[in-house]
Amino acid sequence: MYLNDTTVLYVEDDPSTQKLIKRILSRHCKEVFVANDGTEGLALYQNRHPDIVLSDIVMPNMNGIEMSEKIRELNPKQIISLFTAYNEPEFKAKASELKIDAYIMKPFDEKQFFNSLNYLAMAFHTDLDIRKEI
Repeated sequence: MYLNDTTVLYVEDDPSTQKLIKRILSRHCKEVFVANDGTEGLALYQNRHPDIVLSDIVMPNMNGIEMSEKIRELNPKQIISLFTAYNEPEFKAKASELKIDAYIMKPFDEKQFFNSLNYLAMAFHTDLDIRKEI
């Protein structure tokens, strides 16, 4: 499996969700970096260069879309997934414009979550071009 050889930056402002997902990711991934908002996430991204970025959208200071946009400027090929409860058309349109690799909906569905993450990890490790419209 590719996921156990993958580093993940997880950006989430809700403490209980952050704790749960970090615990789950830590069991399956090589290394997990956690940030509380997009500003922290961008700084950690620049410092750690994770294989996959997994981010909530609505957060204080800098939201996940803004952070993703800045990460895309730094690395257009970075694999990014949004993990959110927000299914609004404007978020999906912006995610599509940024060529976000996956849009995982909350509440947490373990099967969907791991199917998506495993696919993204495989794409990272095999250089699979997964850019498509959401």
